[in-house]
Amino acid sequence: MKKNITKNLILEACLEKQEELIAGFERRVNETRADAYERQESDSQSENRTPGKIELLSKFQSELEFAKLEMEYLKTLDAAIVTTVVQPGAVVVTNLRTFFIGVSSEKIDIDGDEVFGISTKAPIYAVMQGLEKGGSFEYNDTAYTLKNVY
Repeated sequence: MKKNITKNLILEACLEKQEELIAGFERRVNETRADAYERQESDSQSENRTPGKIELLSKFQSELEFAKLEMEYLKTLDAAIVTTVVQPGAVVVTNLRTFFIGVSSEKIDIDGDEVFGISTKAPIYAVMQGLEKGGSFEYNDTAYTLKNVY
């Protein structure tokens, strides 16, 4: 990380990423719902693919609901709270990566720096929780040193 990106910028980027995720799942739900309940038109009218499509629809609906719950959780995090330990809402700058403790997300690019969102349910969070600047931990045979926590 070239510089300390403000927690507010990171949180805004996470919220935007979550909105994109929700919109994607909403599209999939709508497309799959339309496809599952359209009249079956196939070479063999005895072939019925609807049960598989309904199962897929159910999976997408579950993912959508989970994404919405994560969005609500993100909205509870306050970027103005200053922290010195790894906890929800903290930005954790290590020797290798920068993490934002909130919800799991793909890497987020902010002004050329990458930030990875991790959930408090993630195994990596369990090994770093409560650490302060200067602390270290190991995860998946990789050693991390905390350069900053804010």
